[in-house]
Amino acid sequence: MHERLDKVPKELLENGFSRDGMTSEDEILDFAGASFRSVWALELLLALRRVRERSWSPSEMIKELRSSRVVVIEALNNLIVAGLVIEEDGGGYRYAGAGGVDEMVGELQQLYELKPTLVMKKIVTSSNSKLQILSDAFRIKE
Repeated sequence: MHERLDKVPKELLENGFSRDGMTSEDEILDFAGASFRSVWALELLLALRRVRERSWSPSEMIKELRSSRVVVIEALNNLIVAGLVIEEDGGGYRYAGAGGVDEMVGELQQLYELKPTLVMKKIVTSSNSKLQILSDAFRIKE
C-alpha cells in the first residue's frame, strides 16, 4: 500500500480537499484505489476509525471482520506502513489517521456507505491492474 500512496496527489493527502473546498468523487476513488490493496483493508481501517481510542488485538479484529488471521495481519501491515494504523506497546492496534488523511478517510467512508460497489470496484481494479502489469512483464515474447 505504501507504494500506491505515492501516486495520490500530494495536495490531496495534505489537506484532503480540492480547490473548491469539496473533494470530488473521483478524488476519493483515486485515494481508495491508491491506498488499499483489498476491501478487507478498508473494512479494517473503518472499524478501527469508528472507535479511535480503542486498542484492538488481532483476534478481536478477526472476530469483528469475520476474517482470517492472514488477511487481518496483511491488512494491518499495509496500514501501518501507510501511517494509518499504529501498533501499541501491548500488541494492540489503533487508528492513526490525522489531518487531511483523516478527512479523506472520512469522505471515503461516506462514499462507501452510499456506493459500496463503486468503491469496491475501484479497489479491486486498481489491484488487478498492478497484477496485470507485473504479469505482462513476465510474459514470454516470441
